[in-house]
Amino acid sequence: MTTVHNNIVSGPEERPIPAHLSFGQYLFDQLKKGGDRVALVSAETGEPKSYNFFLQNSVNLALTLQELGLKKGDVVSLSSENRFEFIVTSLAVIYCGGVLSTLNITYSPGEIIHILNITKPKFVFTSPITAQNVYDSCKDLSYVKHIITFGDFDVIPGLMYNDLMKKEHNNVEDFSLVDVNGVEDTVAVMCSSGTTGLPKGVMLTHVNFLTLCAHYKYYFDSVQEKKKVPIVTGLALIPWFHAYGFITTFALMAMKIKIVFLIRFEGEQFLETIQNYKINMTTIVPPLAVFLAKHPLVLKYDLSSLHEVWCGAAPLSSEIQKAVTKRTGIDFIKQGYGLTEATMACCVDLTSGEKVGSCGTPAPGMKIKVLDIESGEKLGVEQEGELWIKTPLRMKGYMGDKAASDALFDGEGYVRTGDIGYYDKDGFFYIVDRLKELIKYKGFQVAPAELEALLLQHSGVADAGVVGLPDELAGELPIAFVVPQPNSNVTEKELIEYVASKLSPAKHLRGGVIFINVIPKNASGKILRRELRTMLNLSKRANCNILY
Repeated sequence: MTTVHNNIVSGPEERPIPAHLSFGQYLFDQLKKGGDRVALVSAETGEPKSYNFFLQNSVNLALTLQELGLKKGDVVSLSSENRFEFIVTSLAVIYCGGVLSTLNITYSPGEIIHILNITKPKFVFTSPITAQNVYDSCKDLSYVKHIITFGDFDVIPGLMYNDLMKKEHNNVEDFSLVDVNGVEDTVAVMCSSGTTGLPKGVMLTHVNFLTLCAHYKYYFDSVQEKKKVPIVTGLALIPWFHAYGFITTFALMAMKIKIVFLIRFEGEQFLETIQNYKINMTTIVPPLAVFLAKHPLVLKYDLSSLHEVWCGAAPLSSEIQKAVTKRTGIDFIKQGYGLTEATMACCVDLTSGEKVGSCGTPAPGMKIKVLDIESGEKLGVEQEGELWIKTPLRMKGYMGDKAASDALFDGEGYVRTGDIGYYDKDGFFYIVDRLKELIKYKGFQVAPAELEALLLQHSGVADAGVVGLPDELAGELPIAFVVPQPNSNVTEKELIEYVASKLSPAKHLRGGVIFINVIPKNASGKILRRELRTMLNLSKRANCNILY
């Protein structure tokens, strides 16, 4: 039951979590219960793997890593796309009391070195597609003792994962996990999105992950009870190196929901996988929702099995929510809201569409307040300000950056989110935009996400991103980067007039429109506005249209 009291919105009572407070022990126990049932299926190859496969192989790898010198508290980095070895390695490191540090596979060597210097891993696992970048970044770092590569080919110097796994099968009944202090011990370091600078290493504890797994069970129990339809098969597309993809996948595994996973997004394969495996549930990001709402391929496939779609990582407009349902028959897309610093899922909309545009109500045990950006005063219903969150999901801190960690918390233990939003009389939250991404036009605050949502409603627009163009008199002018629909003849004038006809004067595209081929986004689907600003500077210097 959500309550609003003294301008603080509180979620329902906290869910109980496993008493042993070890995320590794919890997963170990769930794998044993899963037995020979299929846990994961590769959509690319069709190959299935059972719970017993992951249990046996993770124990084998854990014992091998301990022989190689892995001890409690040691950091192990993992740079890989979604693949079976990713899951086995993660489990093995956690069993050993190690700290797993996942690396975005699109990171440049500079970004990799930045994270490595924060986390100082003893071992680094890598897949062939990232191996050279990883090796170039690690080879001169004294704290890295071993680089271990997935796959069959020796593409860089170091150890091969398959060679480590050739040892005899160990009896899982004789295996003992390393004891941990679930409240204090870090289980993983997940990178913040880095949309406003270099990524930070977010330290998350065993209790953080256990709590979120309890929340996921609460969410799934709620929607299945409401719809009277079981969730049997899920689709994992979000990269597992991202906290959103990582924790969702392990939470689903713990609930014995079969997971079909994709390595990357490719339209036909994505739709075929839903159709062929009769997928019931998936998590997506806003660009995928736009694909479902607008791409002609979508109407060629049967998506009727898909009755739970959750969208997160960036705001999704109510118009796109409605368009997906109307066009495909997929039930209402549920929005969620979270941040890595609060172990991702802070709000989830569990309605059936009664609150279109909302990201839902606070999670169990969570309190959220909205503060005025200037005065810091707590705001009431329908008043926009910055969200602050108090929760057992709160991170332990940023690794190696105590000052930045301390700056994120207030005296009452609330976490500063940097997100602008508001709540309604029922305690449902609506996210407007990132605080640092608001455009300041003559003192007015303009949310890029609002303009982007409007532009996406135009039939000639496939995708859009909005930033502020510096201006001496106004401060900033809203300017749109637009990807036109194939064969569209949409013009800059047409889009400027379209926005002007729908929104108040401060939100007009006074900076103009630049047509481009693709909107730059990170792996979680957030628009990389700093890249748009770089493109803007290039466009100004060249005095030309980037696409044409």
